[in-house]
Amino acid sequence: MQVIRMMPGKKLWQTLVTHLKDSGDARWVLDDHNLPKDEHLFFLAAVIDTLIVGNLTLKKQPVTSPPSEWAGERDRHLRDASGSLIDEMFVYSFTVAPSHRRQGIGRALQEAGLQLTRAEGCYQMRSWSSLDKKGNYLLKLGMGFGFHPEIQETASGLRVSGGYFVKVV
Repeated sequence: MQVIRMMPGKKLWQTLVTHLKDSGDARWVLDDHNLPKDEHLFFLAAVIDTLIVGNLTLKKQPVTSPPSEWAGERDRHLRDASGSLIDEMFVYSFTVAPSHRRQGIGRALQEAGLQLTRAEGCYQMRSWSSLDKKGNYLLKLGMGFGFHPEIQETASGLRVSGGYFVKVV
């Protein structure tokens, strides 16, 4: 198994698109033409021969505090001492095919994501997950990610317990 970076037009892109659709992750990261929804997305795939068995999609973005009355109802971007924006990689999708779980593939994808985060000069890698994804949160805690609890509300009003996993690189 190897983890490779994927891009539109390159070898196995269509295979990744199929994997993303089958896993339900395409809606988060692909547009109607099966291209990245955003130019700041990075796609990693776990590949065995020509079979994609897992994916991790990251978005490079500034670390941002949400709007509030105290912040003048606008986002606040975290900056370093020189005034430059501090970036992070945020996980938009992370899936390992059920038939290939518990084989180290998720860990390999997360480690490749952390390497990419460092290579892109980002401060941290961050993701949100519901707490029903026990394998995911046990993996991240085992890799030294911190955890910040939060309830997310879906479009239908359902409140979901979970939290943010953060690892400074």
